[in-house]
Amino acid sequence: MLVPILIAYYAFSTNKINKLFLAGLVMSFFGDLFLMFKGGFIAGLSSFLLAHIFYILTFKQFFQHKNLALIPLILIFVGSLIGFLYPHLGGMKIPVILYALTIGLMLYIALGTKQTWLIVGAILFVLSDSILAINLFYKQSLLGGMSVMLTYVIAQYCLVVGMVKRG
Repeated sequence: MLVPILIAYYAFSTNKINKLFLAGLVMSFFGDLFLMFKGGFIAGLSSFLLAHIFYILTFKQFFQHKNLALIPLILIFVGSLIGFLYPHLGGMKIPVILYALTIGLMLYIALGTKQTWLIVGAILFVLSDSILAINLFYKQSLLGGMSVMLTYVIAQYCLVVGMVKRG
């Protein structure tokens, strides 16, 4: 229920609601909702994929700084995560690879905004998704599950605060 609270906070804290960002928050809520149910993983993954696409489109509006040196670093991280998880993905290889590349792009675009709150939110979102993937496909742990929720909630909060501060 934290994302609906963040949606309300965003809606009441800004004079100009960014519809793309709001759509990202709504898709995140649906992602959370679907992941709560057995068999809801594909719907949850799809919802979060859409959320990240909406975040990419949102952050692109504020993109100021192209830093091509970051691309190899992000690709190394994403490639390492995929390489580590690949033997454990089974039939989920293509969806997970697409998702990982999308969050890498979201991170790159957020870094280019030069907006601290958006950058921290994007980094924490990538961290949360990475821990979640390891927890789901490699080894499940209570600490992993708690880490996912903590980084995810803080990530969404940072993104909302960043968008509110942008006005």
